Amino acid sequence: MDTSESSINTTAIKDKPSYFRAYLGVIIVSLLHLSTGAVMGWSSPMLPKLNLTSTESSLVGSLYSLGAAPGPFVITLCLDTIGRKGTLYVVWLFFVSSWILLLSSTNINVIYIARLVGGIGVGGACAGIPVYVSEIAITDIRGRLGSLSFMFIAFGALLVYCIGPIVDYYTLSAYGISVAVIFLILFYFLPESPYYYIRKGRRKEASASLQKMRCYTTQEKVDEEINYIEKTIYNEKSSVMSFKEAIKTPAVLKAIGISIFLVMMQQFACGNPISAYGQTIFENANLNFPATIVPVIYLFSSLFGFASVILVNRYLTIKTAMLISGIGCGILTGLLSLYFYLINNGVDLYYCSYLSVVAAVGANLFIGLGVGPLVWPLVAELLPPAIKGVGTGICGFISSFTGFVCIGLFSIVADKYDYSASFFGFAALMIMSTIGSIFFIPDTTGKTFHEIQQMLAK
Repeated sequence: MDTSESSINTTAIKDKPSYFRAYLGVIIVSLLHLSTGAVMGWSSPMLPKLNLTSTESSLVGSLYSLGAAPGPFVITLCLDTIGRKGTLYVVWLFFVSSWILLLSSTNINVIYIARLVGGIGVGGACAGIPVYVSEIAITDIRGRLGSLSFMFIAFGALLVYCIGPIVDYYTLSAYGISVAVIFLILFYFLPESPYYYIRKGRRKEASASLQKMRCYTTQEKVDEEINYIEKTIYNEKSSVMSFKEAIKTPAVLKAIGISIFLVMMQQFACGNPISAYGQTIFENANLNFPATIVPVIYLFSSLFGFASVILVNRYLTIKTAMLISGIGCGILTGLLSLYFYLINNGVDLYYCSYLSVVAAVGANLFIGLGVGPLVWPLVAELLPPAIKGVGTGICGFISSFTGFVCIGLFSIVADKYDYSASFFGFAALMIMSTIGSIFFIPDTTGKTFHEIQQMLAK
């Protein structure tokens, strides 16, 4: 650990940063993820109301993920030009445009366009928010703040699942606009990232931004952390290289490879297909209670799952949490496959149909333990500053395209065979990728960005 970082740690006892401000700031910026979750979950309560063909339903459910593919590249262009805050305002515009399109028409082509535009917002939010959060976060709670941020995705989808079945098409779109407006008002009061200001040579603004987030009692403490940020940026700029040169470096190549592995593993968790088609799936599960409440229960469990990781990370390393999360999710998804296999082969499970819901909720809880909230914060930590923009864009594109394929294939396989085949495929992919994570994923718990890069270079 370098001397400047040691200085920060030793003086923290005398002048501690405000953890309340850190959590409050992350909660406010994470309100944008309510729109992320709403876009992702919108199709579940709306598809039964639109009377679409099987192909149209599949596209409406999955097109947001295809739209998310270019989102990170758009964000990459914005992050260092208009700032972190300006970038998130651009993401906000995509979300609002999507809701306005949906509010304007029920024409299937308009819906397709709206889902694609909303998807760009999803991709941008998932790439841009972690950058802002990681740069305003206090080091020792950075992982928890990242997890808290992603919990809002589940909360956004949960709100759509609760409201969607009881309101009409247009009212749900109006709800989406209102959520976006709330974010716009509150986000105005948050400062720009001090890292961005330092990059632009605006030390005075960086100092004011840091003080607003940390609430230090002495200017000396502010200056110490600003000096550390300046040194970090200087080291980054002195090591700047082209992407073509960077990928020849073993540590960079390893970081990109691990990051791609992580974002694909996240898509194999089957959370997105269930979110997109939840109501339709459980209408085919021979339940002895209304299928419309299952998606609500499923997404409600996400709040507990994502929140639990904040506590679990106090006792488990990130790698251990990911391992437990993946194995648990894979096993319970396999049980869902078995349930649908049995009912499709004439076995009467009517009086124990709740088991399918228990399996789905259990799988979702395990997703929330690690595979869901930890992946993107981990990617943000792994990618070195010199290629973080391009690397995030590549990972976002691969994640979104993989999600589009997974959501689409889930519906196609279910139509051609049955849901047991779809769930079995995801269970197998989840188990195999989790086993791979034992060998590929490094443990970054409690490590600084510099220490992580040193670890990757070994």
